[in-house]
Amino acid sequence: MTTPVTDASAPLRVPMSRVYLLALIELVTLGALVTPLVVSLSLKVLQIVPATQKEGALGLVTALGALAALLANPVFGHLSDRTRSRFGRRRPWLLAGAVGGLLSAVILTVAPNVPVLVLGWVLSQVAYNATLASLSALLADQIPEEQRAKASGIFGAFGFLGLVPAMLVATLFASNLPVVILAMPLVAVIIIVIVCLRLPDPPASHTAGEQRSIRQVFAAFVFNPFRTRAFTLVWIQRATMQFGYSVVSTFGLFYLMVRLNLEQTSAASLTSVATLAGAALNFIAAFACGYFASRRGNYTPFVVASVTLMAVSLLLKAFTDSTAVFWISSLLAGLALGAYYAVDLALAMRTLPLGEEGKYLGIFNIAKTLPQSIAPALAPLIVLIGGADPISGGDKNYAALYLVGTAVVLASLLTLPGLRGVLRRDAYERTRTELVRIQAAAMPANRQEIV
Repeated sequence: MTTPVTDASAPLRVPMSRVYLLALIELVTLGALVTPLVVSLSLKVLQIVPATQKEGALGLVTALGALAALLANPVFGHLSDRTRSRFGRRRPWLLAGAVGGLLSAVILTVAPNVPVLVLGWVLSQVAYNATLASLSALLADQIPEEQRAKASGIFGAFGFLGLVPAMLVATLFASNLPVVILAMPLVAVIIIVIVCLRLPDPPASHTAGEQRSIRQVFAAFVFNPFRTRAFTLVWIQRATMQFGYSVVSTFGLFYLMVRLNLEQTSAASLTSVATLAGAALNFIAAFACGYFASRRGNYTPFVVASVTLMAVSLLLKAFTDSTAVFWISSLLAGLALGAYYAVDLALAMRTLPLGEEGKYLGIFNIAKTLPQSIAPALAPLIVLIGGADPISGGDKNYAALYLVGTAVVLASLLTLPGLRGVLRRDAYERTRTELVRIQAAAMPANRQEIV
């Protein structure tokens, strides 16, 4: 006899201490992964290539790394769903990713040329995305719907908080690049080992150990966008928001050198301090918005406000050479990202097909990594649009870069009409049964049995 798939197995309410343990892994992993994008990769590129080639070299390194992350995240999420180990399903990948990230940081430190730098950054992206994919799946395993907005806010806050120790290291040791590159990966290994010793890892389901071919594993990131329409729209919204931000953030250090006429060390220090200030606002906004969104159950105001603030921030930077305007813009961006990341993960979780949470969260993470692959590759072309920069007069048009980012960020709002069924909790509750029915109809009969 077969039993229809239901959400009866949804996780029970968990103590908030467990949410904070999971968020601590997010903190150190993103701190280790984002620091190179903000500071150390730019500084390393300036060490090994002529200044006239810096934009192209950095764009190549970050684009290939993001492409590796794009492929790695859903594959490792899928593998963690089906891992059988005495240490659990998720923990082996959490630990392996952290250790791999540290080894990759060593390669980045000693890289003598761009090909070796690409190798180190690609391996770093693969390793840390193994950790992040397993962490996202663990969050879906253990956190129920009524706690997910609050958990999403905490994750958003801790994700940005991870930049604080990283940027402090970058500020204090700006002239010691090996310390800047290696500090956070080492901290990540230590913290993840300690947390995993305390973290429960739920046992594998009856399907988790079934054999899979290599072809099936690498098809884990393929999905039918028409079967999960709401998930697809959330994915598109996240991807467009990420692209608009990524297309300008990769060249943030160079922007300061051109627009504010700063030399390399001063620009790196200002980038670090501005990132720290933004991270503080990220933390406050993500924590507060996650709390209020959890109480309201309606994510629409948070999405609209965050996108609007981000667009204003990018427009300000497009047409200024003022340090004061730069600071205002950076602080607005910090508030915007904090508010957005407080609800985007919780919103995505409302659209996941039951029984495939790990796979689909891995696919959702592509919405972050794919723009990070495309944006750096396009940015060197975008800065050539329209000739000279209208503010600095340089041959790279940073105004065009920020205007493109603004337009793409605003385009993310076009998905909202199609998400009415999941943006509000009451509408989501009415559609949950339909989501379950679609999932049950799409699964083979033997997968509908409860063993």
